[in-house]
Amino acid sequence: MLKKYAKLIGIIIMLVMMVVSVAGCGGNTAAKTIKIGVVGPESGGAAQLGQGQRKAIQLAVDEINAKKGAGEYKLEVFFEDDEGNPTKSASATNKLIQQSKVNIIIGAIHSSATLADMVVTGRAGIPQITAGSTGSSITEQGNKWLFRTAVNDEFQANALIKYAKEVKGIAKIATFTAADDYGQSGAKLLAAAAKKQGVELVANPTYNNGDKDFKPQLLTIKEQGAQAIFMWGLYTDAALIAKQSRQLGVNVQLFGASGMAALKLIELGGDAVQGLILTQTFLPDSKDAKVKEFVTKYKAKYQENPIPHAAQAYDTVYIIAAAVKKANSTKPEDLRTALTKTAGLKLVTGEPKFSNRGDDIGKYLLITTIKGPNFELIKTVNTAN
Repeated sequence: MLKKYAKLIGIIIMLVMMVVSVAGCGGNTAAKTIKIGVVGPESGGAAQLGQGQRKAIQLAVDEINAKKGAGEYKLEVFFEDDEGNPTKSASATNKLIQQSKVNIIIGAIHSSATLADMVVTGRAGIPQITAGSTGSSITEQGNKWLFRTAVNDEFQANALIKYAKEVKGIAKIATFTAADDYGQSGAKLLAAAAKKQGVELVANPTYNNGDKDFKPQLLTIKEQGAQAIFMWGLYTDAALIAKQSRQLGVNVQLFGASGMAALKLIELGGDAVQGLILTQTFLPDSKDAKVKEFVTKYKAKYQENPIPHAAQAYDTVYIIAAAVKKANSTKPEDLRTALTKTAGLKLVTGEPKFSNRGDDIGKYLLITTIKGPNFELIKTVNTAN
């Protein structure tokens, strides 16, 4: 009888040890997962930007996991739609941190949303990388947790005004900008760039996102004798402004920033946006090997060309994977430190390197124009200079 009990106790001990061993393995697997939260507008007026971001991030995550590009860590991604609304964006960011327990955030696209989100991530001590927001004030807050892989608006404004003066011979301009944080930041930067280049700013009207009638502002611009209009907003409004300017006979050169760099601008604007000059960081028909490889894979998966926001988001995931591999940790402070040391990566939109403020200074800014159904390269500017 005693032998039977001893044997039974031995079996029980073995089973307990097996359970503990399996539990231990399970815990180890969990520790080798890096959770990425993504915030962007997947519905609303800027949905094409958010959807492009989502698709590219999922593509990058799948590739990195397949080839173990983050070392021993597997990437897991969680998406939240903020509709481009700052309040909803901050709430989505908080949800990702509190409920999904993410280790790092990619977001947002609207500058006003990113400004709201970075308060949440800064308070929580979670690294945040915006792959779409370009407002200059974002990296002027002294927030050590914030990084950006889009090109700062200040650089874009200076490049556009300089090109307008030196190449187009434009001496009088008007700005026509959204009344939100993104638009007003752009307006100030354009005014400063115009002053620096000796270009006269004759009018600077604003509009609210979603407005349908821009004729009063356009007539004011026409009366003031502007030779060009510099728009700073999203593609939906830019397309309407272009159409109404042509209807009113305001036949001036139109300029825009990367926030409107989406094929939807060409679709919505039609003939009115032909010849519009704008900045961006990516063209799908580039002959660069990295770009061609990315475009081929993206089109194979989604049957469409990627937009600049998609390319920047794709690169952002690879930057995160490299940081995770270097840090060999999911701790926020370790990840942040590894991000500051980003170097040696050759990606789709450049060779990323972060400044002390968190701006990616390893990109090339593309000055492009709309020709037919596509964006065509005019000039490449190095952001490191």
